[in-house]
Amino acid sequence: MSRSITSAFNTAITNAVVQPIVGIELEFSDGTLRMWNGYGSLTMTAGGSSKVFTGAGDMLGLSEIEESDTLSMSGVTLTLAGIKSSLISTALGANYTNRKGAVYLGLFDTSKNVVADVYTLFKGNMDVLNISEGSETTVVQLKLESRLVTFEKASNRMYTFEDQKIDFPNDLGFEFIPDLQDKEIIWGKKTN
Repeated sequence: MSRSITSAFNTAITNAVVQPIVGIELEFSDGTLRMWNGYGSLTMTAGGSSKVFTGAGDMLGLSEIEESDTLSMSGVTLTLAGIKSSLISTALGANYTNRKGAVYLGLFDTSKNVVADVYTLFKGNMDVLNISEGSETTVVQLKLESRLVTFEKASNRMYTFEDQKIDFPNDLGFEFIPDLQDKEIIWGKKTN
C-alpha cells in the first residue's frame, strides 16, 4: 500500500531520534473534539487543513491499529482517563454514533516544531462509548470502527416504484415493475 507523506515527514521519520505525536479528531454532534498526547495547544496540518489540538497529556491511550493486505474491518479503541466532568457531560449528551473520527501520527523536528502534514493512521466512525466511573478516576473508552463496516449493513431499500420516489420523485423508471410480477414470458419457443 502506498503512503502519501511529505519529504519533510520522511526525513524526520528516518532520523536517529524520532519524536512521534498522536492526535485524535472526533466529530460530535455539538462540535469537533481534537486532542493530542502532550501538553498545551498544538497546531497541526491534518486532513489537508491546519487545526488546533488540545493536549491530553498521558491521559490519552490508543489500542493497536492493525493493517492487512485484505479488506478487513479492524477498529481502534481510544481511552481517556482523568478527564474533566464537562467533557463527560458532552460525551453523554452529544450524538456520536456513526459520526466521523480520525487518528493522526505526527512528528516533532529537532526544534520541537510539528513536521508538515501529519499522517492519517486511521479514519472511521464512532461506535460504542463506555464510561467507567471509579472512586478516584473516570475512564472513557470510545470504539472507532472501520468505514468498511458499512458494507455489512443491509440497505433496506427495494426495487419498487414507491421506494424510487423517495430519492427521485419524478422518475417513472420503476412504474411498470408490479405488472412484471405475473407476466408470462415465453422464452426460446416459437410464437404465432
